[in-house]
Amino acid sequence: MNRALVFVACAVGACAAPDVSPPTTPATAPADAAIPADAPIDAPIDAPIDAEIDAGVDAPRADPPAPAAEVWLKGSTHVHARPSGDSSTPIAEVIDWYERHRYDFIVLTDHNQTSELSKDSPPTAGEVAIRNPKSGLIVLSGIELTHNPSNCIPPGDKSGKCRIHVNLLGVTARVAGKLTWANRKTSERLLKYESALAQQPLLGGIAQVNHPNWFWGMNGDLLAELAKKGFRLVEIANSAFAKWNAGDKDHPAMDAVWDAALARGVTLWGVASDDAHDYTSAKKAKYPAGGGWVVVKAARDPKAILAALDAGHFYSSNGPVLDRAEVDGEELVVTVNNPLKGRYTIDFIENGRRAKRITGTTARRTLPRTGYVRALVTAPDGTKAWVQPARR
Repeated sequence: MNRALVFVACAVGACAAPDVSPPTTPATAPADAAIPADAPIDAPIDAPIDAEIDAGVDAPRADPPAPAAEVWLKGSTHVHARPSGDSSTPIAEVIDWYERHRYDFIVLTDHNQTSELSKDSPPTAGEVAIRNPKSGLIVLSGIELTHNPSNCIPPGDKSGKCRIHVNLLGVTARVAGKLTWANRKTSERLLKYESALAQQPLLGGIAQVNHPNWFWGMNGDLLAELAKKGFRLVEIANSAFAKWNAGDKDHPAMDAVWDAALARGVTLWGVASDDAHDYTSAKKAKYPAGGGWVVVKAARDPKAILAALDAGHFYSSNGPVLDRAEVDGEELVVTVNNPLKGRYTIDFIENGRRAKRITGTTARRTLPRTGYVRALVTAPDGTKAWVQPARR
């Protein structure tokens, strides 16, 4: 039985949305709203091994070390600092921002390079983190492979702009200076993405497709092919590109593109990110920090965090905090933590269609016999949390 298990929850404060105080009164939970099984998603709705001591045959055995405890960890998989060239903030100040806002980890993903903490910090090949304190912010090593050609196939909008941006999270190799990697001999988007993925065996890391709807170059078929070739993560809610996430009258939203790929049977986890470049007042910042994040259940260890991301043991959010988002028996169960006053909705998306909507803070849905089910939580303030797809 192949089942995607997602175990996620958050301690109050540890994973709360930045700068939002927790309310004290939970939302009420009216009865389920009746939804036709074939309703479209946007349909209107009313309602270690033992070590033997070398002391003889009868020597006592040491107890095996206890496994590291799994805890709830909030992080961002797409973060820029001054080495990127389009951010003015030094790495130390970026780390300070995320620590002050109670993040547990970030992945530093500067453009076409692997950044170190400072010029005096030598590259550490083989390590997935460039900062791993006993407490405080873990900084995972990463890179954003960035290529901005024109007139790709399939085409995007009338501008002709094409954006092939791919993160590798937790890279173990280090690049000296800027990396030249892109395939400039083809216009095919798939081949360009394959050129980015070809860097993975060299650098290591988990591959993430970044803001795929930018200039409308992505569709379900292409995204499914990328998943088949080895991409594990896709940004479905990049806060720096909110209008592109949402789609328009001529282009589907990223949720719909994701569903179209999932319907082809691929494994692909959805990520929310801030794609932060600016760490000043939100009124002045073009790409501010804090607009989207992931919450993983893992030991507080860089490799454990990466393993949780790779396995889909996380949810994504730009607001709601969840107590549960897991498969329990034959059901996907979702529970909201620390709710705001007002109406929460929990939508279960089954094989690309909204199958059920609950008004309240807890809900469950039987796993379909074929295909997948995922959940979308919408808070009273309009922010959302995305629960990863689960299959039998």
